[in-house]
Amino acid sequence: MIRYLTEDEQRLLLSTVKQFADVYATRDFAWMRLLINSGLRIGEFSKVTVGDGIQALKTGYLFIPKNRRKGKPESRRDHSVLVTQPVREALLDLLGLRDGAELDEALVISRKSGSRGWAGLSVRAFEQRTAYWAKLAQLPAGVSPHWFRHTRAMNIMHNTTSKDPRGVVQATLGQASISSTSVYTGITKEDLESALHEVDGKKVFRKRDMRRVYEGRAS
Repeated sequence: MIRYLTEDEQRLLLSTVKQFADVYATRDFAWMRLLINSGLRIGEFSKVTVGDGIQALKTGYLFIPKNRRKGKPESRRDHSVLVTQPVREALLDLLGLRDGAELDEALVISRKSGSRGWAGLSVRAFEQRTAYWAKLAQLPAGVSPHWFRHTRAMNIMHNTTSKDPRGVVQATLGQASISSTSVYTGITKEDLESALHEVDGKKVFRKRDMRRVYEGRAS
C-alpha cells in the first residue's frame, strides 16, 4: 500500500507547522504546501531557483527541465507543474523570504551559508525537517517528502470529476507511462479502515473501562 497523508493528516501536519512564527517554520510551511499541491519529487524541487519561482508566477507553470529529473537520461522529459492557487500562494511566501536574492540562487535555503551565499536546503535536510514536523504532529512514523507526491496523486483521485483521473495524475506527476498510476487505483487505507470497522464494529471504551486497564483488573 502506498504511503501518503489523508486529508485529516494533511490538515494536522500543516496546522502544527503554522503554530510557529519563526522564519524556518514559515519556510517549511510554504514548501510543504507547495509539494502537497504540486506532486514534485523532492530531488526536482530542491533544485528550483528564485528565478524559476518568479517565472512560474509570470507564466502560470513551474518548469522543471529534463536534466533535473530522475531516471535514465534517455528517458527523461521536461515537466511543467500548473500553478494553481495553493501553489501560487506557497511560491509567493517562499519568494517573500528570498527578497533581494539572485535569480540563480536556491528558492529554499538552509541556515548555513556557503562560498556563494546561502546554501540551498539539501534533500536530506528536507527529509529531516519533514520527519521533525511529522513527529511533532504525532503522525505515523516514516513520513517523508515523497509522501507528499503520493498525497497529491491521491487527492486528485479522490476529488476530481475528470473522466480520466489516471491521466490527470500521470500528467500532474510527469510520469512517462500510464501504468505507473495503477498504484493509486487500489484500495486506500481509509477504505480499508472503514471496511474493517464496519465488519468488526467500533468498540468504545468508557472511562471506567480504561481505569480498570490501568489498575490491572481488565480481563
